[in-house]
Amino acid sequence: MKKIFFSLLLPSVLIFSGCTEDFEDAKYRCKINGKDFIPSKDLIQFDYTENVGNDRIRIRGTALATSQLSNNPYGEFEIQFSFNDTALAPVELGYDIVYYGNNEWDKTFRSSATDPGTLTITSLDKTAKRVTANFELTAYADDGSTLTITEGFFDQSW
Repeated sequence: MKKIFFSLLLPSVLIFSGCTEDFEDAKYRCKINGKDFIPSKDLIQFDYTENVGNDRIRIRGTALATSQLSNNPYGEFEIQFSFNDTALAPVELGYDIVYYGNNEWDKTFRSSATDPGTLTITSLDKTAKRVTANFELTAYADDGSTLTITEGFFDQSW
């Protein structure tokens, strides 16, 4: 009986350990009210539009519900913003963030012009076509409820 148990246990551990990406290794992630939001790698859309002095980035990721027992948020999280590519100052995120929640927050949340949050581009390499940024903000629903977005990060190529 022990042999059967251990022969079933090892493949299960290998299968389930590879199902989720670690928070620190994810290329697009944040915490929503302290819970990890990590979009699936194949469900991240990234667009970089280059305009002289006013580049634009759009990134959207979808995190799927992995199980009924999961406590992490899932849904779609999108950021769109313009920035001056010559002076990489922090960007205010007024009306540029949208989170479509599908579990305990079954509603749409947006960033606000009166409480915009910030996004800081930490690395921009147009030759290698790669950008890295950190962000944090509070997002608001029409009913007044809020989400606190912390430890936001993306590292994307185009």
